Amino acid sequence: MDASSREFRASRLVIPRALLAGGALGALCVACAGLVLLDSGGLLAGATGLSATILASLVVGLWAGTPVDDELELPYAARWISAGIATAVAGGFATFLTLYGGVGGEVAMRVISLLALIAAPVYTIGMLLPVLLLWGERLDERAEEEDYDPGQWRVLGALTLGALAGAALGVAAAGVMLVTWLGPGPLLLGLAVLLFAPIVLPDPEIATTNERLLAELHTPLSHIRVTEVVFPGARQPERRFYLGDEQESGQLVRSGVPTLAYIMAAESWLSATPPRSSYLFLGGGAYTLPRRIAERDPNARITVVELDAEVTQVAARFFGLRREHGIRTVFGDARAFLDTDDRKWDRIYLDVYAGTETLPYSMVTAEAFRAAVERLAPGGIIGVNLIGIVSGQESAKLWSVIRTVGEVFPAVAVYSHLGADYPDRQNLLVIASQKSDLELGKQIGHFDRWPASEWPAGGTMVYRDLFASPAPEGQMVERESVT
Repeated sequence: MDASSREFRASRLVIPRALLAGGALGALCVACAGLVLLDSGGLLAGATGLSATILASLVVGLWAGTPVDDELELPYAARWISAGIATAVAGGFATFLTLYGGVGGEVAMRVISLLALIAAPVYTIGMLLPVLLLWGERLDERAEEEDYDPGQWRVLGALTLGALAGAALGVAAAGVMLVTWLGPGPLLLGLAVLLFAPIVLPDPEIATTNERLLAELHTPLSHIRVTEVVFPGARQPERRFYLGDEQESGQLVRSGVPTLAYIMAAESWLSATPPRSSYLFLGGGAYTLPRRIAERDPNARITVVELDAEVTQVAARFFGLRREHGIRTVFGDARAFLDTDDRKWDRIYLDVYAGTETLPYSMVTAEAFRAAVERLAPGGIIGVNLIGIVSGQESAKLWSVIRTVGEVFPAVAVYSHLGADYPDRQNLLVIASQKSDLELGKQIGHFDRWPASEWPAGGTMVYRDLFASPAPEGQMVERESVT
């Protein structure tokens, strides 16, 4: 299952809490309005003062309650407690007024009543709403980090909808039934109890992604690690293959589908190869590509050159490589194999990385690519997984490799996943052929073709096994002296 199909709705947690806060606000206003307006000298004046108090208290509460966004600990529980206490005080004051007389006409008494019955609880509810908003947004952020789909309703919309709907329901319920049945004091005391409810509810749990180590071994040639990543929900676990600190491959446990974009692009390119073709993979890794080719075409002839035999054992143990795939493995150096073997292959794929992000120099010289030409059958094509920075001073190495490929092959295409503006290292897929009229597509998988007209023109060189003397101009050479 794709990650985007897993849902976590912070809005679903925010809405009932917003309904509670809005409902308390609406019911509070209705319950206290009767007490304040009952003894008012004029209905219009009393209604105006009441409305102004409600609006001013709410606005000031919203402003004062907005937390600093980078606060590590939100005062979530404290705001609910404050709202509950203020509403309970209003309930006690309303009960006192109901039992011992109305607000009366004294200015001081009327001000105290407005503060206790309206201003304080409305202010605390206003302070609660911004914290509730940020609480929901942080839940959304945590969910998105785990590749959950947050849905169309975001937290602000849920909060607004919940608060408005709750206020409407609170006004209707309090005005039609609750004040008549219970009276203002008991109603407010009941609301106070409800406002304490969110702090006793358990915090929502968001299942997290966990990566655990399955195997680690040190050989004379490699440092190998295999991990398994378990995702929340129904998404398949993923196995990852590391050489040193670099992830070289990854695939889903049950389906065996590759998870790295460059492997998917290479598979897309190789999948267009006619059946019964022959393949040479220089570098085995987790054997994801050779295995996928063998499963799709049982008649394919596949040879893998891998330096470390333990890598192949790990691929068989953890990544689905089986004897019935019919994959032949040669253990040794890839360049030595090209120079000494005399067989031909329809497709050659070069992906020789030993825990670094650089191909061995011996594999990227003009002589190495000419040796690869000798191993290609007529009409054969070579693909290279090339890692590097595509712009800036450090890009000279990458574009020198591509220039070297162009020195040997008439047809060269470069495919990029992240584009020319990406500042860090990325994988490129380089496709080359001796056929100058070979038609190469504009896209392979999610990799787009980089027009040759946009390749850097200067600052590169052709890599060779040995450079002719004298050294290039400006390059210092320390001559050997004999005494």
